[in-house]
Amino acid sequence: MPILYNTNSSLIPKFQRHNLIRPHKIDSKLPNEFHSSHPKDSDEYLKDLCRTNWPPSLHGYINKFDRVELSVNAFCVLIVRNFLGWYGNKIPTRDNQFPTLIFDLIQDTLTYLKRCEIDFESLICDQLALVLSQHIKAMRQIVRSESSTFLDYCNLTLYQNQYPQLITARLKKPLDNQSELQSTFFDALLNDLLLGKVLDRALDPYYILHALRKLPVDREKSTVYDEWSLEKFLKPIASLGGLVVRIVTGSKNETNQRPFFYRYIFRLLFQDVLRIHERKPLLFLLFKLLQLWNFNCKPIDKFLHNVFRNTVTTKITTAAIWEKLFIDLRHMLFPQDAEMGQGTQIPTGEALEAIKLEACDTVWEFIKGKHIDLLLGATQDDVHVWIEILSRNKHCNKLLCFRIIDCLLANLDSR
Repeated sequence: MPILYNTNSSLIPKFQRHNLIRPHKIDSKLPNEFHSSHPKDSDEYLKDLCRTNWPPSLHGYINKFDRVELSVNAFCVLIVRNFLGWYGNKIPTRDNQFPTLIFDLIQDTLTYLKRCEIDFESLICDQLALVLSQHIKAMRQIVRSESSTFLDYCNLTLYQNQYPQLITARLKKPLDNQSELQSTFFDALLNDLLLGKVLDRALDPYYILHALRKLPVDREKSTVYDEWSLEKFLKPIASLGGLVVRIVTGSKNETNQRPFFYRYIFRLLFQDVLRIHERKPLLFLLFKLLQLWNFNCKPIDKFLHNVFRNTVTTKITTAAIWEKLFIDLRHMLFPQDAEMGQGTQIPTGEALEAIKLEACDTVWEFIKGKHIDLLLGATQDDVHVWIEILSRNKHCNKLLCFRIIDCLLANLDSR
């Protein structure tokens, strides 16, 4: 049987007619809603969701997944099945071999990511901080000028129309086998679905504002003081002791890292976001003195590096964080765990403006609750500008996301 390298080939209908006489083991059309006898998002529910959408030959592997693997695979299987429902009529075969290869590719990718060692300090505090800084500077100009457009943003960030093709090329490179069919398939999967339809929906300003409205805010603080107890007194001491132990026993590898306070993230926070150098010059001077002290005092610098490393290890890269991320993504894109896009009605016009105001109020209450307004001089006008930057243009957010993904992939390539 010849290999079809072009999805538009005139030979495809011939093979599709030939397949009519063969038993079809999968059905790419998804139901409107997924049903399970188990509570939603429980381990058994996620296993049912995966088993429903993958061939029976893979169920043994699915039953051995841990909680994080189930969360990731439940999201991935819905992406794959929705994609096959749209792209599947271009694929001349409908047996289980193709879905099995996709399943193996997902598991190999997860295994590779688990083994990767990334310099998170450099990634977060320098590379991503620079990307965000450029975005914020451009968006501030966009917000100040009502006539500005996405083209103005592209010019301000020196965008040269390289996305998402550049990201797709990076992802395809390790899998390249000179097959035009495979290349065409991944182009459609990545450019049209993942980096197109999925990203468009995930980065809609409504979802960003909705997340900000959920910030923990105590709007009615109680005037009654909590009763003192020895347990409440010892709890923070024990937490501090645990932190010190982790810091002391942290990585002892000597590296030629730049001093911690010289990382770009501090410029992003103090100058681009909070503008401390304009509003609180004495505080900015104090920070500059801390930078000098940090540069000359190696033990303190090592302490700061270890604090950051342990914070990332215990707060950011934990299994619980990734599990929640993929569950939330699945809820947002597949509310019924079936077809994509059948869910939240995105508000527009006055309804969206009302949500913006509510998000502004929530963020401002959160800032006051943490005393950030007193310590760093943040104002309610700042909050309105930040909200406007986040919600002004979905295409600007999408381009920012492309740059972040490109940065992450570059770090993976360098390992």
